[in-house]
Amino acid sequence: MSHGAPPIIPEHLRQYNSYVEDPKWQGHFTLMWVALLGVCAALAAPRAVRGVRSGAAFAGLAGVRVAALYAPLPSDDGSLSPQSTIVDGKSAAAGPARRNWVHAGTSVLSSVALWNVPGVDLNFGQLLVVLAYSVFTLVSIIHKAPLLSNPNRAGFLAIAQLPPVFLFAMKNSPVALLLGPGVDYTKLNFVHRWAGRGLFLGAVIHGSIWINNHLTWNIPILSRQKEGSGVAALACLCIIVLSSVAPVRRWSYSLFIFIHYLTFPSFFITLCYHTPYIYPWIFPPLAFFAFDVLLRLLKFRVVVARVRPCDGGLSIISMPDAASGWRAGQHVQLRALIGGRAFTQAHPLTILCAPPDTTCLAPPPGLLLAARACGPWSRALHAFGRGRPPAPLFARGLPAADAEHLAADTGADDEDELDEEEVFEKGGAGGAGVSDGRAMHVVLDGPYGGPAVDAGRYGGVLFLAGGSGVTAALGQLDELVGRCVRRGRARGERTRRVEWVWCVRDADALGWFAPQLAQIAAMAARPGSGLVLRLRVFVTGPGGAAAGNGAGVCEVSAGRPAARALLDELVSGSDSIAKGSVIGDKDIEHGTGAGPEGASDGFAVFVAGPRGLVREAGNAVARVNLVRGVGVDFSADAFVI
Repeated sequence: MSHGAPPIIPEHLRQYNSYVEDPKWQGHFTLMWVALLGVCAALAAPRAVRGVRSGAAFAGLAGVRVAALYAPLPSDDGSLSPQSTIVDGKSAAAGPARRNWVHAGTSVLSSVALWNVPGVDLNFGQLLVVLAYSVFTLVSIIHKAPLLSNPNRAGFLAIAQLPPVFLFAMKNSPVALLLGPGVDYTKLNFVHRWAGRGLFLGAVIHGSIWINNHLTWNIPILSRQKEGSGVAALACLCIIVLSSVAPVRRWSYSLFIFIHYLTFPSFFITLCYHTPYIYPWIFPPLAFFAFDVLLRLLKFRVVVARVRPCDGGLSIISMPDAASGWRAGQHVQLRALIGGRAFTQAHPLTILCAPPDTTCLAPPPGLLLAARACGPWSRALHAFGRGRPPAPLFARGLPAADAEHLAADTGADDEDELDEEEVFEKGGAGGAGVSDGRAMHVVLDGPYGGPAVDAGRYGGVLFLAGGSGVTAALGQLDELVGRCVRRGRARGERTRRVEWVWCVRDADALGWFAPQLAQIAAMAARPGSGLVLRLRVFVTGPGGAAAGNGAGVCEVSAGRPAARALLDELVSGSDSIAKGSVIGDKDIEHGTGAGPEGASDGFAVFVAGPRGLVREAGNAVARVNLVRGVGVDFSADAFVI
């Protein structure tokens, strides 16, 4: 006998089933951040397409290619390539200028994202991404969730943070390939950090409320496997977070990396014991990690390098066999095989010179780096170049002249990270007090990164470097001048005016790079080059006024210029720095100043150096674009830990 349908429990009387409802919010959160990533990819699509067409998107994808020394090179006898003809400083192959109001409008809109607030490490665009991600996380955790009685929602959302935490942490992230040239792990790491904070927030809410409830109801916390493994997972996560704060990273970067690699497997294992709901969320991070390891193995190269010490503690590292598979402005992770622990220490060095078929520098060709002796690793490298031998294990296979006296270890200690004044790059042979040096084996991992925009697409270009930022600025200058002059603007390069500015603390550092700057300047001065190149060095330390004339290569001045004044000078065509004045907002708004070279083809600013300089330059570009609407594109490389 039927008694009808079962009674329906009213909504407000139903018991909350977290194992049914909370996984739905994991899906909602994932859709939110994937949609945000899709919006960013759509905004970056034009640059990504240009990178694919020019080949910049694939530069270094397969790693440095070794022993590619016999590729045909363009003529270097002073004549220009027959592929294009220079007429009035512009390549005839380039066709009409493509800068229009659409480009200016998009530049104005994108300039809003460049604004930096003093004291905040993120620009406005990054802040929007962080704000959106944080809102997604908080809404997913607290919306209609009885956290005080059942904090499982926070635990489920902590698990859902694992894929973005790993996706934006890998050196070879698929996101970097999606967003185009110039986007690498250094530019994506801020998302990794904030996703990690979201993971930590969810885990702390979940764990602390459960522990409090157990204490309130007098339930043993470590009585069962689920509770015990949960507490262990939370402890592992706390260790990871505490060892990741900026002071710890700056104090001992190697310790930070070691704890990361040691603790995350323990965190995953304890999570697997804690809940079976972890399994769908643990495989994507493992896949991202495996993808990164695979590509890094493909990029690893063991190369014979020659370490050439020069006065002032600079060590030039030349690798003639590493002749292709990279471009100027990218960086490699270098392991120098000296000392018992040296192989575990990877140091990022930016590639200074352009590839051999483009560079303006004299042979030997190949990849050139340099490191200033400021820490134990770089001091050991410099001492080795001076004559101190490495460990016998790493001497095998070297030329007999370099291997016959190898017997002792250099005793190099661990070095956490290179200071912003420690790393330099050097193109070509020469420099202040350079000796022949000695050969050794090095391991290269990379290249990574690179400029976000193509300098050859713009009529006016400003390279602004601070301290060790000269590594990127000098390499990109070498590539740009080589493309315009040595290769005869074969790809339709439009650049006609180049301003290169370096702010450095010690005037003696100019001697390290004067030979390279002289060679680049000589190439730019060739008849028919169509380039106006200006090289300036500002010495910010004591004795700057007595720096001289830069060996006849650069204009050397004392003090530190304002990025805003440098950009105003480029855009307006004036000489505000030379005259000691700064163009104000009123002058820019009314367009005063002579018509600049390259104005019809737009402008680009490349800045490399400390974060403060990058922040100042970004604000200057945003201001000029918003006030005048000229369409200045921006590429930055900040040196931070």
